[in-house]
Amino acid sequence: MTTEDYRDKASKVAEELQEYLNNTDKYKWEVAKETKDFKISCVKSEYFSGHLYKGEAEYNVPPKTVFEYVEPLPEGPRMKWDKNMKKIEVLKWLDKDGDTDLRLNRACTSSACMGLISPRDFVDLIVTKETDTYLSTNATSVEHTNGQENGHVRGWNWPCGMIVHKVPDNPNKCKLVSLIQPDIKGMVPKNLTDAAIPGSMAEFFANLGNALKEDGKVVS
Repeated sequence: MTTEDYRDKASKVAEELQEYLNNTDKYKWEVAKETKDFKISCVKSEYFSGHLYKGEAEYNVPPKTVFEYVEPLPEGPRMKWDKNMKKIEVLKWLDKDGDTDLRLNRACTSSACMGLISPRDFVDLIVTKETDTYLSTNATSVEHTNGQENGHVRGWNWPCGMIVHKVPDNPNKCKLVSLIQPDIKGMVPKNLTDAAIPGSMAEFFANLGNALKEDGKVVS
């Protein structure tokens, strides 16, 4: 694929993520897990037999700071606080154009469910965007010649991403929305995957909140 092909593909993914959020007639979200700090909902995926998950949480932290903490970059803060992420690498920068960087990433995740789900690796096309109302990473897996990490099963991410919504008239607050629909492959029973993902997302939001507090990023 050419860089333009990749950019076209990534742009379609970004549009699809907005459709997930805004087309309430089509996507009837059902709450899977909720506390005072976050809400996780799901619908059937249109791509495979699993689910599309949406996680939502608000933080008293500037949007760009939260985006910096969740963006999957090897030199970013995420590797320090995301306990499910073992490794992040940029395989290739396809385009670096300010607000719409385009790249190929590989991420390696830890085992889950007390080792019942072995470590996975994913190769994703990612485009970042910033508008007047949000910052986002928009991603989907792509075929790549790079071999999978030793001891890992190559998984597949259908359209997914992180969207950090800006709050009008409050530059020190934001709402983070995580959209994921991973096909983790391998011989994992579907009910085990369905049980593991909401818990993993809950841990993600809690660990992010703790990291932001510990690093003094929360605005009181």
